[in-house]
Amino acid sequence: MNDALHYTDTLNPFKDFIGGKQIQHWVEFQFLDELGQPLANLPYRASNEASRGGYVPAFVGYSDAEGVIRLEGLHPLAMTLRMEADPLAEQLQTRRLRAVRAEPPRPGIGDRTPVYGPQRAGFSPVEREAIAQGHAYHYLRIGQLCDDMPTLDPPAADPKLSPAFHFPDPEFGGFTVGDDQLDRRHVLEVCPFRAWSLVLHHQEGYSLVNAYNLGLMSILAYSNRGEDDLGSVKELFERQCLDLSRTPRVWDSGQAWPCVVVDVPFSDRYLEVEALDTAKAVPPEGHTQLFYAVSASQVLVAWRGTEMEGLADLITDATFRPVKPEIAVLCEPKVPCADLTSVGRVHLGFRDAFEVARRIYAEDLGETILKGIGDKKLFICGHSLGGALGLIHAASLLKHNPLLYTYGMPRTFTLLAVQYLGDLWHFRHVNDTDLIPRVPPEADLDNDLYNAFGPIGTALGFGRSLQKAAQGMVIKHENAFSHHGKIAMFFRAEQHHYQEIVAYPAYRRPDGAPIRGTITAALPEKAKLYLVPSLSETDEHEAEEATQLFNASLSPENRARYFPHYSNTPVGRMLRIGDHFMSQYQPYIHNQLLESINPAREPLLERQIRRRKFEQQIKDYYGRVPEEELARNRVFLDLQRLVDKALRVTKQADGGNEALERFDAIADPRAYYEKTYG
Repeated sequence: MNDALHYTDTLNPFKDFIGGKQIQHWVEFQFLDELGQPLANLPYRASNEASRGGYVPAFVGYSDAEGVIRLEGLHPLAMTLRMEADPLAEQLQTRRLRAVRAEPPRPGIGDRTPVYGPQRAGFSPVEREAIAQGHAYHYLRIGQLCDDMPTLDPPAADPKLSPAFHFPDPEFGGFTVGDDQLDRRHVLEVCPFRAWSLVLHHQEGYSLVNAYNLGLMSILAYSNRGEDDLGSVKELFERQCLDLSRTPRVWDSGQAWPCVVVDVPFSDRYLEVEALDTAKAVPPEGHTQLFYAVSASQVLVAWRGTEMEGLADLITDATFRPVKPEIAVLCEPKVPCADLTSVGRVHLGFRDAFEVARRIYAEDLGETILKGIGDKKLFICGHSLGGALGLIHAASLLKHNPLLYTYGMPRTFTLLAVQYLGDLWHFRHVNDTDLIPRVPPEADLDNDLYNAFGPIGTALGFGRSLQKAAQGMVIKHENAFSHHGKIAMFFRAEQHHYQEIVAYPAYRRPDGAPIRGTITAALPEKAKLYLVPSLSETDEHEAEEATQLFNASLSPENRARYFPHYSNTPVGRMLRIGDHFMSQYQPYIHNQLLESINPAREPLLERQIRRRKFEQQIKDYYGRVPEEELARNRVFLDLQRLVDKALRVTKQADGGNEALERFDAIADPRAYYEKTYG
């Protein structure tokens, strides 16, 4: 060159110069999913300043069988890569997530950290291998690679709003490497195009994961947060379940309960989500709340329990006149209508609360949910009053085979109606001395005063019902309120021992010897046990020695004594309202789930240590303890050992082991306190 001050570049057409042959460059992109499997045969289009200016042809082609794209003969210019949207989305929907994820903390108030930032280093095996081989590594989401919004089937509710996690770049600018990043391979780990779905098993047997997740949904039903606020129903299903960087959590009074979730194709995400409140209807009526969420495989309905603010729910609970189980709004005009059950009666307050919701939200509870069921699985849950409403709802949908999990629910139907609903799959949880599952009393509480004196008759009838119960008129026949479902009991086990005492020294026998007596005194160690007697039932496909041994110890006589049909396990202690709240139920399920996932964890959970101390205490005091209490505690300890069976279905399910591994990695065993000593 004869002009030492002249500068040029690849695109300058105005000056001629003499120089050597320009060095050409290359770059490779390897596309892998989170499990290290290649993304093959994907169409791409790459460009740099030279191709965009028309000086060199565009770079187009397909990734090879190893997911590699190699570009050669490049000028030293930044290179941008875009993938064709629909083929990329189609392939990414079929790929699975790895179990353990980075789980970045959610930014708090005043924290400007992006909600969906880059993945933290150190969590990806693909990253470790790429760096070990000297390659560059990048973690990308579909929206950082595709050239446009892929076709979503089913479409998004609002086409203008794309999921922020998957599509962080609204301009679809593609992935760019600088000119200083040429002459090397770039390993691109691409997040699968998936969504979170609650792990739920539609089965007759008890599932620990069902109990945990549906317990969280019963907590979520109490949420009164705005739709877009963290912790609302819509925020969980429409935002958190699409954020694959974090496990979805249910926020409750400062607690953040992690859900047990599995990744599903994005097309199988939750699509229809609504929170309903009859008090906010136009015009408002009653105070019944629920929400529903519908995905490609699930229809989930959660009913809210008793609100302690205001009197509406308390009046509903107290109006326990037994009436015919008929729901007028379920009937077509001039068409004979079947009742919820053909026999028996139902709690008036609960029936009316359900009927109000069914009438006001006829489209949601009728058309949307019923049409949504199809070949999907129906799950219903609720706590307290919500459990009673859930049972009535399940009874109204009996032909759709609902699965019901309830927590601290009161008695809802009378005995004949309960027996009529015997085929309904239902597990009800009772926390030790919780008062609410013991009401209404197991009695025929109907009387003529309910029909007398017009509107005041309900109040007079209620008073008479209480009087009958207080006087011990608890006649257990077909009109007595009874419990439906198989019990899962959180039982505080205690052990007493015989202790000899000497009476007041001034009192002696005629021969002058002191007067001695024997009392029973409580021993210090106690344990909270998770009892699911249905797990002891024999299975023709199983021949486990432990189960067979336990079946011998849980004889029909013991089963009837400890777990009476249609009733509750006797606890022998004063009943309390303090054991009723979901904040008292959920910790036992959470910590039992952690224990069952890894029973040999180090260090052991506090619950395991207490249980071992309790068992050792029984051995130490053998021969000095009441035989009946000893026999009961041994049966209950055997039953506790069977709870791990309730995790088997999850481990056998597709993605179940990864879901449990993910939960175990993020759950804190010290976060939730189990109250053992009341």
